[in-house]
Amino acid sequence: MGSTLRFEAAAGTHIGHVRKKNDDSFASLPKLGLFMVADGIGGRPGGEVASRMAVDTVRTCFEEDDPEETWPYALDPSQEREEVQFVHAVRTANTAIFERAVRTPALRGMGTTFTGLYVRGDRAFIAHVGDSRGYRLRRGRLDQVTDDHSMLGEVRRHGVELEDALDEGLSGILMRSVGTERRVDVDTRVEVLVRGDVLLLCSDGLWEPVAEAELHATLSEDSSPEAMVERLIGQALRHGANDNVTCVVVRVS
Repeated sequence: MGSTLRFEAAAGTHIGHVRKKNDDSFASLPKLGLFMVADGIGGRPGGEVASRMAVDTVRTCFEEDDPEETWPYALDPSQEREEVQFVHAVRTANTAIFERAVRTPALRGMGTTFTGLYVRGDRAFIAHVGDSRGYRLRRGRLDQVTDDHSMLGEVRRHGVELEDALDEGLSGILMRSVGTERRVDVDTRVEVLVRGDVLLLCSDGLWEPVAEAELHATLSEDSSPEAMVERLIGQALRHGANDNVTCVVVRVS
């Protein structure tokens, strides 16, 4: 990173109280400045395969990147190189997952969410598909920095007052995921980091049972990212944790 900013990070996962296997995958790679959470789609075969493929493929794309190579900026001149790189990596993962599912009938239809953070100097590049989330705590304020690509997320974005009328089974339906279609649209966001920022990536197994006020309180603590991760997972477990729980915490110092 740059000379004035440093960061520390921690990550963890738990199977939860209900699921028989953990479909979540994550990576915390401080040397690359790369952090990721992927949640394999529940109820479909190969959820854990899809999430692990997403994380591993994106990691490989960054590890093998050569900064001297010419990048296809013409794809979107408004995006910075790191954004193009991130989108390319997620789309490469999408293709790998989709093609493996086509070749393997037992994995047909598998897919995953993906939320990733790439720290470069004093800038954070976020790539996102699905309903895993990214949050940023800055100067006492907690903001969600990703949009949920779900039925409920669509309703909220369009300001339709139908949240209470949505059937519980429909509200969580994903509108976008990695690997289920031949092509995927990837949301990106660029944040300029400042000292004291705390960034959280998490699967819905954390943000659904744990109220935002609790997330805020934990991320505001003067404790290590390891302690924050442990407490966040503990909060989800105390609230029932009927899904896998995964989170990554990155603190800028």
